[in-house]
Amino acid sequence: MFLTRGLALWLLLVSFGAQAANIAGHEFAERINVPGVGSNLRLSGAATLDRNFVPFYAAALYLPASVRSLDQLQSGLSPYRVTLVWQIPELDDEHVDDYWRKAFAEAAGPARLSRIKANVERFVDVFGAARHGQVVLFDYIPDAGMRIFVDDKPAGQLAGVEFNTVLLSIWLGDKAPRDFRTALTAGLSPN
Repeated sequence: MFLTRGLALWLLLVSFGAQAANIAGHEFAERINVPGVGSNLRLSGAATLDRNFVPFYAAALYLPASVRSLDQLQSGLSPYRVTLVWQIPELDDEHVDDYWRKAFAEAAGPARLSRIKANVERFVDVFGAARHGQVVLFDYIPDAGMRIFVDDKPAGQLAGVEFNTVLLSIWLGDKAPRDFRTALTAGLSPN
């Protein structure tokens, strides 16, 4: 089911350029204004991540027009926003923390994880329980680090290029689901 939704969105974005997208009932705007960056972030792509055939969350990736490739994005020198909208009915804080710790471990590998462990724990402390429709914004600004907002309220800020590169790898790295990664990066040129 995800394959069909992700592929359909990818084809739509590639055919018409990045336009507003409606994923799992959430409207992702074509362009957004991020404080500290301005209104120059455009929708690259959006998709739903399924776990055990159940929608887990919808996500959208926003980038400046100057970012044209995944390599350029992963350099840590360009701002971006990932908007995440929880699709599960409810997930207690222990399971949310578990999800993020496992996601970081898989995206980082043992050596990198040991270097960013303190930031991962600070990141996990930002979140509590998740509920359907809850919106989490991840705003990365190279000079300021990652600013996290939960339902439009500031929840935390974390610095470190390596940490933020690993966070981005959760969604766009080699171990991220291919269809999900492809849909999020539909607005980028192949590397």
